[in-house]
Amino acid sequence: MARRFPSLNALRTFEAAARHLSFSAAADELSVTQAAVSRQIRALEEDLGVRLFKRMTRAVDLTEEGTLLFPPLRDALDQIERATNRIWGNKGSGILTISVLPTFSVKWLMPRLLDFSEKHPDIEVHLVNSIKPVDFEKEEIDLAIRVGTVEAGLKTEGRPRIDLVMAKAWAQLQVEPLLPDELIAVASPGYIERHGELTDAAQVSGVTLINMATRPNAWSDFFKAIRWDVDMRQHDLSYGHFFMSMQAAIEGRGIALVPQVLAQGDLAAGLLVPAMHRRITSDGMYFLIGRKRSWEQGKVKIFRDWLLQEVKSSAGGRRMTATSEIGRAAAKPAG
Repeated sequence: MARRFPSLNALRTFEAAARHLSFSAAADELSVTQAAVSRQIRALEEDLGVRLFKRMTRAVDLTEEGTLLFPPLRDALDQIERATNRIWGNKGSGILTISVLPTFSVKWLMPRLLDFSEKHPDIEVHLVNSIKPVDFEKEEIDLAIRVGTVEAGLKTEGRPRIDLVMAKAWAQLQVEPLLPDELIAVASPGYIERHGELTDAAQVSGVTLINMATRPNAWSDFFKAIRWDVDMRQHDLSYGHFFMSMQAAIEGRGIALVPQVLAQGDLAAGLLVPAMHRRITSDGMYFLIGRKRSWEQGKVKIFRDWLLQEVKSSAGGRRMTATSEIGRAAAKPAG
């Protein structure tokens, strides 16, 4: 005999609404309107002949019948998702979508992607540049590269802070430490010829400091770390991305404080030079982030293995291993 089921689309809609206990949240997850969710739930209730939700003024709750249906339906959909992801993930081909910090993308990753494409022509890499916390539940991405700290509250005394949040829903995610976030002060050769290298705190008043909007405390934290008493001013320059700060420094507008890994190419080309011979490792580092269920599968593993080899061989870059202090924290993401 043929199996008889209610509408699978209605069941999927019910599962999302029951999981969130919200029709609007289910609508956001499924990329439909709240009215469409209500119609699907109503159709399922009519098909089953029972009420599945208690509808209140500002909330919904499961009825006895809804509570009976939800757990086995959730488990069944989870099994279907895992099985199909294994099939999709085992293919070492197709499109691989990666969410990457804009400057890391431009200055570090993109120059190396030609090598990956030549070695793996069946995998097409799509880059999405963003500094927002990555949300694997809502975004159609396979991997992400972010900078920050993984364990909530993990702070190291005397290091510049990173205020960026890397990801949401850590429980389902896997992380891989990539590179330390070592901050260095850089400027154009001409700017250093005019102003000289910074060797003491008194010289800071005679130069322009270039700031990053997403790291507003970087310079003040840096000076504290090297024990310089500097009166931070409000008239210095500020930009929204590191590549803009670095371009301003290249054009001789001032001294930028940037991650060393992002400045490697411009330093090697002579477009930038160190403005002082000090570097400080920040509170965070660069991480590769992905879903646990696809971490060892197909194109994700192929790219991850390639990326780790590039990190290992990158000039001037040293990878922080999983046995380090922060690496150990990465193995236990914050909930």
